[in-house]
Amino acid sequence: MFGNMQDMYNLLQQLKQDPVGTLAKRKYNIPQGMTNPSDIMQHLLNTGQVTQNAVNNANQQAHSPFIRQIFGQRQ
Repeated sequence: MFGNMQDMYNLLQQLKQDPVGTLAKRKYNIPQGMTNPSDIMQHLLNTGQVTQNAVNNANQQAHSPFIRQIFGQRQ
């Protein structure tokens, strides 16, 4: 999915600055004005744009010690 760690870092920064715009560029349909990450995720699940399995995998990866170390997050 990511060519390198810099690509992953850039995507993270884009998501922090403009989550809806970043997801829209990746062909996800999110209603205008929706900004709460939990609401966005629930909308994507409810509309079948992502699967629960994909969400679970992303959460597992995001909370891995390796990723937290790379992005300087505490565990």
